[in-house]
Formats: sequence, structure tokens, C-alpha cells
Amino acid sequence: MQKKILYAEDEFTNRKIMEIQCRKAQVQCHLVEDGRTALKAARENLYDLIILDQYMPGLNGDTLAEQLRKEGINTPMIAITSDDEKKDYLRECGFDAIYIKPLRQGDYQGIIKKFIGESNIEK
Repeated sequence: MQKKILYAEDEFTNRKIMEIQCRKAQVQCHLVEDGRTALKAARENLYDLIILDQYMPGLNGDTLAEQLRKEGINTPMIAITSDDEKKDYLRECGFDAIYIKPLRQGDYQGIIKKFIGESNIEK
């Protein structure tokens, strides 16, 4: 069965990079651009991984992660942030890992491999 990732990020370029890497890895990627849409998607679908930008329109990643954990959603969650001083706080919110921006193509490949498993990602 094909693995599925929810990726919530308001920056188009970052969404596009993840989309390309997921396609290469043969992973289905549901891309959304704000926190409220991500909350709805996470409630309505089963994902193998949820990746949330910390600062998004509508609902920030920290608030979203806390809400999902309160609702019993135990899917691995990754925070992506430009604020490296928030690592401990983001872990307390329920994130399993925190990545600091800017992310590059290899970072996205690493995330997919680590949390989804070995794949067909091109080197």
C-alpha cells in the first residue's frame, strides 16, 4: 500500500520541493497551505506522517500538533521552523522531530526515508 504524507506549508516553493521528492519516493503527498485545512485533513484521513510548518495562516503548527494529540492522533509529526530556539517547546507540543529552515532537497529526502522507510528516492 502506498504511504501517505500530509504536508502543511504556506510557502509554495517548499510545497513544490516536497511534492517532487514524494513523487520520486512513490509516496502520496497531500499538500495544504494553512493550518485549518491541515486540521481538517488530519481528522478525515489516515496519514503515515504529518509535517507542519510552525508559522502558517489560520493555525500555527504548534497549536495544530497539540490539538491533534489531544484528539488521539498518534501519527508521527514533524515541525519545520525557522526558529531554532523553539525546539524544546515544539517537542512539548507533540512533535516527534524538528527541522530548521531552510531545508534543501536532501533534507526532504532524509525525512521521507527516516519516517516513511526506504524508498525509491533518486540519489
